[in-house]
Amino acid sequence: MKKYIDKKLFYILLGYVLLYHIYFISKGIILKLNHIGVYHKLSWKEIVIDPIITNLLIIPPIIVLIIRVTKLMFDRHYKWKYVVLMHFIFSLLYIITMYILLYIYQILTLKRSLDSINIKDFLIEAFANSNLHFLGYVGFISIIYCYYYINKIIKIELQKIQLTQQLTNAKLEMLKAQLDPHFLFNTLHSISSLIKIDPNKAQNMISYLGDLLREIIVVKHEDTIPLERELVIVNKYIDIMLIRFSDHLSIKIKIDDDVKKALIPSLMIQPIIENSIKHGYSSNNTDLEIIINVFKKKKYLIINIENNGKPLDKNKKLNKGIGIKNSIERLKTLYNDNYDYKLKSLKSNKGVITTIKIPLQF
Repeated sequence: MKKYIDKKLFYILLGYVLLYHIYFISKGIILKLNHIGVYHKLSWKEIVIDPIITNLLIIPPIIVLIIRVTKLMFDRHYKWKYVVLMHFIFSLLYIITMYILLYIYQILTLKRSLDSINIKDFLIEAFANSNLHFLGYVGFISIIYCYYYINKIIKIELQKIQLTQQLTNAKLEMLKAQLDPHFLFNTLHSISSLIKIDPNKAQNMISYLGDLLREIIVVKHEDTIPLERELVIVNKYIDIMLIRFSDHLSIKIKIDDDVKKALIPSLMIQPIIENSIKHGYSSNNTDLEIIINVFKKKKYLIINIENNGKPLDKNKKLNKGIGIKNSIERLKTLYNDNYDYKLKSLKSNKGVITTIKIPLQF
């Protein structure tokens, strides 16, 4: 059966028939007990046993046929006027088939003889009770169409979700691929500037860079990582920057204990530190202090990265580097509109603060 029809749909229709017969038999029992209509003349076998047997013998094969015919029309996307016309014709065939099988059952149980059957009486009896069988057929195809349309909608929604996830993953991979060379080139540039000035420091930076790249490789294919894992990467980057800027750079990290396991986008903090260093120094700002503060606020994780360097130029359009643009794109991809990214000068006009707000997840 599974090869030709949907077994679950078959059992749903069988259940529909069962509920109808439970009602039908219950009605017959109540009317017989209360001597109403012709039911008091019928035997218990005719009221209870015969409907059950005819249900088991006649209905299941017809259900299979109706499912296959309806599925064929559904898959071939016939126009509605043809579908209605074909189902009307099939409903007439269904009524005739029901009475043919019923007559066969009555002949086998000796309730009717072959000699007593004529075409005219057969058609009149079938027509007289056609409304109930017609409604039964309509009930069958209504359930079948609802079943297939619901399954189709569910399938389409699942495909949309899968496609969205695939596009999201592809976009994140593209952004991470963009970030990796950008970060590496900037770090190598820092090393090259030290080779002639202080070869020992340059050598130490190369060693730190090796450690840092190993950490990045570990998280390369992860969209989000625990905050404490991100801090391992951040600290190795800080080691490199502290060598380059020595006494002119100070970086402090304040992290609440209850958010260390919280998930954040990988390599989210490092580009902001890099941006702070790149734009924070000026002729009036030769000593830079960066403070990283991470805490939770209600259902969100807040990441504040503050520096006391050069404020944002109000007269110029803010030019976000690759790292910052990349970070914002990843936030948008991961959280849709459920995030916030702000970059502004401090009220004292002595420094800049970057604030990231993302859903608190573990």
